[in-house]
Amino acid sequence: MSRPKLLIVEDDAALSAQYRWAFPNCRVLLAGNRREAEQVARAEQPTAVLLDLGLPPDAEGVSEGFATLAELNRISPGMPIIVASGQGQREHT
Repeated sequence: MSRPKLLIVEDDAALSAQYRWAFPNCRVLLAGNRREAEQVARAEQPTAVLLDLGLPPDAEGVSEGFATLAELNRISPGMPIIVASGQGQREHT
Protein backbone atom coordinates (compact mmCIF):
# COMPACT_ATOMS: atom_id res chain seq x y z
CA MET A 1 0.00 0.00 0.00
CA SER A 2 1.32 3.45 -0.85
CA ARG A 3 1.94 5.96 1.89
CA PRO A 4 -0.23 9.10 2.08
CA LYS A 5 1.39 12.24 0.71
CA LEU A 6 1.79 15.06 3.22
CA LEU A 7 2.75 18.47 1.85
CA ILE A 8 4.59 20.57 4.40
CA VAL A 9 4.80 24.27 3.54
CA GLU A 10 7.48 25.72 5.80
CA ASP A 11 10.33 28.14 5.05
CA ASP A 12 12.49 27.00 8.00
CA ALA A 13 14.66 24.13 6.68
CA ALA A 14 15.44 22.78 10.16
CA LEU A 15 11.76 22.66 11.10
CA SER A 16 10.94 21.00 7.77
CA ALA A 17 13.48 18.28 8.55
CA GLN A 18 11.91 17.73 11.97
CA TYR A 19 8.47 17.42 10.38
CA ARG A 20 9.84 14.82 7.97
CA TRP A 21 11.00 12.72 10.94
CA ALA A 22 7.69 13.26 12.75
CA PHE A 23 5.66 11.64 9.96
CA PRO A 24 7.51 8.41 9.06
CA ASN A 25 4.36 6.78 7.68
CA CYS A 26 3.84 9.54 5.13
CA ARG A 27 5.60 10.49 1.95
CA VAL A 28 6.60 14.00 2.98
CA LEU A 29 6.66 16.65 0.26
CA LEU A 30 8.32 19.98 1.07
CA ALA A 31 7.69 23.52 -0.14
CA GLY A 32 9.26 26.69 1.23
CA ASN A 33 6.93 29.29 -0.30
CA ARG A 34 3.57 29.75 -2.01
CA ARG A 35 4.85 29.16 -5.55
CA GLU A 36 6.49 25.87 -4.59
CA ALA A 37 3.41 24.79 -2.63
CA GLU A 38 1.18 25.42 -5.64
CA GLN A 39 3.51 23.47 -7.94
CA VAL A 40 3.77 20.49 -5.59
CA ALA A 41 0.01 20.46 -4.93
CA ARG A 42 -0.75 20.36 -8.66
CA ALA A 43 1.89 17.75 -9.48
CA GLU A 44 1.57 15.43 -6.48
CA GLN A 45 -2.03 15.87 -5.29
CA PRO A 46 -1.17 15.45 -1.59
CA THR A 47 -3.52 13.77 0.86
CA ALA A 48 -3.14 16.64 3.36
CA VAL A 49 -1.13 19.81 3.99
CA LEU A 50 0.64 21.25 7.03
CA LEU A 51 0.92 24.99 6.36
CA ASP A 52 2.98 27.63 8.15
CA LEU A 53 1.38 31.10 8.02
CA GLY A 54 4.67 33.03 8.07
CA LEU A 55 6.02 32.51 4.56
CA PRO A 56 8.33 34.70 2.49
CA PRO A 57 8.17 37.44 1.45
CA ASP A 58 5.98 38.13 4.52
CA ALA A 59 7.72 35.77 6.94
CA GLU A 60 6.87 37.97 9.94
CA GLY A 61 3.22 38.36 8.94
CA VAL A 62 0.43 36.11 7.74
CA SER A 63 -0.55 37.48 4.31
CA GLU A 64 1.47 34.90 2.32
CA GLY A 65 0.22 32.06 4.49
CA PHE A 66 -3.41 33.04 3.96
CA ALA A 67 -2.82 33.53 0.22
CA THR A 68 -1.27 30.04 0.09
CA LEU A 69 -4.22 28.62 2.01
CA ALA A 70 -6.66 30.15 -0.46
CA GLU A 71 -4.74 28.87 -3.48
CA LEU A 72 -4.40 25.34 -2.08
CA ASN A 73 -8.14 25.31 -1.39
CA ARG A 74 -8.73 26.36 -4.99
CA ILE A 75 -6.38 23.72 -6.39
CA SER A 76 -7.83 20.90 -4.30
CA PRO A 77 -11.15 21.73 -2.62
CA GLY A 78 -11.77 19.56 0.41
CA MET A 79 -8.11 18.65 0.95
CA PRO A 80 -7.37 18.81 4.71
CA ILE A 81 -5.06 21.71 5.54
CA ILE A 82 -3.64 22.10 9.03
CA VAL A 83 -2.43 25.63 9.72
CA ALA A 84 0.48 25.98 12.12
CA SER A 85 2.33 29.10 13.08
CA GLY A 86 4.94 30.24 15.53
CA GLN A 87 3.61 33.78 15.26
CA GLY A 88 1.95 33.66 18.69
CA GLN A 89 -0.83 35.98 17.54
CA ARG A 90 -4.27 34.73 18.55
CA GLU A 91 -6.18 37.09 16.28
CA HIS A 92 -5.37 34.85 13.30
CA THR A 93 -6.65 31.60 14.84
